[in-house]
Amino acid sequence: MKETAMAESPHDLARRLADQADAVCRHYLSSGKRQGNYWLVGDVRNTPGRSMFVRLKDSAKRPAGKWAEYVAAGVMLRSRDWALSHGRWTASTQHNLSTREVS
Repeated sequence: MKETAMAESPHDLARRLADQADAVCRHYLSSGKRQGNYWLVGDVRNTPGRSMFVRLKDSAKRPAGKWAEYVAAGVMLRSRDWALSHGRWTASTQHNLSTREVS
């Protein structure tokens, strides 16, 4: 008896999921829609919207399955101001402030 699920490495599992990114998004992020090589949805909780992008096909620089959430500039500035005023400048805050677009 072969135990493929248990013997599979995390890298192999990630690659298989990326190869099926369109089907995974249709199932788990059903409130979204395909636009070109991306699946657009509100967030990881499957909220309707266009704030989260999932790459559906490999490109020269980025693999399929890579995702990012877009945060509007006004929200980022308010987050920065709050973080600075409360002394909570974190790597996450810095990352969110430097994110401009999904490529």
